[in-house]
Amino acid sequence: MVKRILSLLAIAALSTQCLLAQFNNPIGRIPDSQLGLSVGGRLGTTVYFGDLVDGGRVKWTTSGYVEKCMLSWLSWRAGIDAGQCKGGQNDNIEFSTTFFDVEAFAKVHFLDLIQGYDDSRLFNPYFAVGGGAMFYNCKKEPTSSFDVEAYKKKLGNDDYANLWLYYDEGMQLTPMVSGVLGVRYALNRKMWLTFDVKGDLLFTDEFDGHTGWPTSSTEWTESQKPYDALWTVALGVQYRFHSVTKYQSTSKYSRKSYLQNRRIYERNARRLRRR
Repeated sequence: MVKRILSLLAIAALSTQCLLAQFNNPIGRIPDSQLGLSVGGRLGTTVYFGDLVDGGRVKWTTSGYVEKCMLSWLSWRAGIDAGQCKGGQNDNIEFSTTFFDVEAFAKVHFLDLIQGYDDSRLFNPYFAVGGGAMFYNCKKEPTSSFDVEAYKKKLGNDDYANLWLYYDEGMQLTPMVSGVLGVRYALNRKMWLTFDVKGDLLFTDEFDGHTGWPTSSTEWTESQKPYDALWTVALGVQYRFHSVTKYQSTSKYSRKSYLQNRRIYERNARRLRRR
């Protein structure tokens, strides 16, 4: 009898371990390439800082990306951003730029790095660094209230005046480096709300159409900074394809994660029974 009881307990223990292993890393049921794979989207505003922009900095931006968990605290993200930015000067000259970029990031969830991985963490802050390439089309011109002819007459040099007042070079390309600081909030095991701020350093001085300015009828002064900076502030949604990952929560979080999983499965079971 004792041997039978011990045998049953051993079989139950092995079965439990197998089920837990299958749940945490379900090899054979879900491809490993899909574990930790998610997609997301962002929608927000651009806030531009560049040469001689006194106001009217805010416009719109949107983006989509795909993200893959590489370590318990590290992910890579690749995506496309698109949007517009604008700016105006006190002397009634305005620019408007339409852009889209392709970029990749290394993303770190620093609480998972410092405190240990917790798959049921409600708030999870992160930062990311990366880079890519941006295509942009900038147009600059004076407003209707600007007296172009009087300005040209005052300057006495149409070439310098036109360089200052107008800009439209068509679509251009520039490299960029970027950084992101944000936080995500878990709605459930597969979906998060995100809020982040992204800064792009552009290796061009033509993103706003300002490369310099005339100081006299015979002299043109180039801008001292050969780069522009674009900031975006955005809300978003991130969706993970599977509620399981190949990483197990650190031991101090494992029971909390287990209880959350159990509630989810019990809720789904009740839904199935009602059907």
